[in-house]
Amino acid sequence: MLAAASALALVAAACNPTPSASPDAPSKASAAATVVPTPSLVAAASPRVCPPVLLSAPDLPWWRTAVFYEVFVRSFADSNGDGIGDFDGLREHLGDIGDGGDTIKAGLGANALWLMPVAKSPSYHGYDVTDYTAVEPDYGDLESFKSLIAAAHQRNMKVVIDFEANHTSSEHPWFKDALQGGKHRDWYVWSDTDPGWPNPIGAGNPWHASESGYYYGVFWEGMPDLNLRNPAVTKELEKVANTWLDLGVDGFRIDAAKHLIEDGPDQQVNTPETHAWLEAFRGNVDATRAGLASGPLVVGEVAGPELTSGGYVTDGSLDMTFDFEIGPAIANAVSHGDAGSLLVSQAGIGKAYPQGGAGTFLSNHDQPRIMTQLRGDVTAAKLAAGTLLTAPGTPFVYYGEELGMTGTKPDEQIRTPYPWTASGPGYGFTTATPWEPFGDDAATANAATEAGDPGSLLSTYADLVRFRRSHPDLAFRPFVALDSSNPRIAASLRLTESGSVGYLVIQNLGAEDASGVALTLRSGELCGTPKATVAYPASLVGTAAAAPAVTAIGGVDGYVPLATIPASSTVVIQLAPGG
Repeated sequence: MLAAASALALVAAACNPTPSASPDAPSKASAAATVVPTPSLVAAASPRVCPPVLLSAPDLPWWRTAVFYEVFVRSFADSNGDGIGDFDGLREHLGDIGDGGDTIKAGLGANALWLMPVAKSPSYHGYDVTDYTAVEPDYGDLESFKSLIAAAHQRNMKVVIDFEANHTSSEHPWFKDALQGGKHRDWYVWSDTDPGWPNPIGAGNPWHASESGYYYGVFWEGMPDLNLRNPAVTKELEKVANTWLDLGVDGFRIDAAKHLIEDGPDQQVNTPETHAWLEAFRGNVDATRAGLASGPLVVGEVAGPELTSGGYVTDGSLDMTFDFEIGPAIANAVSHGDAGSLLVSQAGIGKAYPQGGAGTFLSNHDQPRIMTQLRGDVTAAKLAAGTLLTAPGTPFVYYGEELGMTGTKPDEQIRTPYPWTASGPGYGFTTATPWEPFGDDAATANAATEAGDPGSLLSTYADLVRFRRSHPDLAFRPFVALDSSNPRIAASLRLTESGSVGYLVIQNLGAEDASGVALTLRSGELCGTPKATVAYPASLVGTAAAAPAVTAIGGVDGYVPLATIPASSTVVIQLAPGG
């Protein structure tokens, strides 16, 4: 809130600027070292006047400006030498994820964790739960989980856990009872005969034969779907959620959120009943904890078109959904230098999530890792990170992404152990044989090697995350694309309501430096006579940037902010009220 309040103070200054004889002159040293570019066209003498602004800080929930780190506990850090990551291992490395620690002195800087499933399960991944209120024994006991939550909160880090509302394990006592015709029979979805439905996620029959009929399990026979039309099931899941909230968690990531309630063979996903169930569940969670800014987050996995996933937020079903379009768009733009498609995709977030609520990411635990998608190109990975972490939405970083870990299907190879050191065979993750072999690049793409290199991918991520944290309004300021004279340059404005405070975000998607790039916005929300200074990257901070000459209709015409934009780079120019 302090950052937002400071920005609003600048807004007030923009609306009532103090007269000055001349702008601040640069020092002789900086003037000698830097050539100040000038716009190719000069604006009209009377730029658009800044409108009055209500001086109040935005009341946003904590997750709107957070940077999340997605963790697979099994693969992160093994504290007891059994080859499996655990709660204590993760707790010991919180400083490396957040704001400082012994292994990575700078820390990555994230302030929120998403833990993949931590409830008891017979599988390595944990998505087939057998006890909703017991932690996975491989990871520790309830006390070690509580210690992890307490340690995270001491560092002002929030913790969100996976919540499997759609299905249980076929080994769950509820399902075993249902197979026998017990009181939990109606807790699942049954048919006396095979209905012959198509599978909404691909090949195979979603209906599975058993000794007591066919049951619906969209993902596989080992994960039967719960009958969420049954009030008893909903009541029990709400009770489970409250149990975890009492343990201190700060919210839930709803797995398979679009699959909750089916309505026939042609309406198995995104049904009105699914939206209604989620809205009621979210309402129950919110009702148990007071305060919008500090209350729990309910984020959903809704894989699909952006407008579909965004619809769950705009109608109040969920606080946030993951945006599955921005990651591929960034990977494509970085790989092919396509600025136009990137800007279209970034603008689409604002259209699909007009009030916010987009969870953005490059890759996750179900997809080939972003470094694999980029064919091991570290420069491209740095640019992808810069694009994600300066874009609208709430960014999620998948563990190991900051190291450049690689991996593709099958899923186990996307979820390999985290290499902390360059020394095999355990690479600082374990003293035993790891549950899954390390990736081929563990000896070079590891935390110890990269932490000591200011030019590494890890150092780039840390710089970007910390920049994002110190400029939280990048998450929610309106996105306005600019036309560029260079097709490799993606440029956008992110302005406050005043029109003279905010950011100009530039990505050079080309492999060569770009000189004399001119930017144009025919009409817009710019106003006054803003000053421009480079805010990111650190190597360019202090470099003189040309101030935008604002037109009478709030745009710029042929604006050249920098003489040269470095190849494959992200540059952020901060706009502030001028004299």
